[in-house]
Amino acid sequence: MLSSQKTRVDALKAFADAQQKHPDVLGTKTPDVQEANLGDKGMWYRAVVGPPGSREAAANLCGQLKSAGYNGCWVSAY
Repeated sequence: MLSSQKTRVDALKAFADAQQKHPDVLGTKTPDVQEANLGDKGMWYRAVVGPPGSREAAANLCGQLKSAGYNGCWVSAY
């Protein structure tokens, strides 16, 4: 995941912003948005990189982003 936002549009914008800042890592990746109901905190929308294929591939992608200076990613079940 790249970001968690209060609206679907903001989640997609967060993905686009990260993609623009890190085109070498995210340039060809597909954005996706997952809904997360956090109870009292309400519904949040998580910007994710489309299906990475495996947990290892997701961890590798997140590692590349962190090496490029983006520290907001984390790996979770898709």
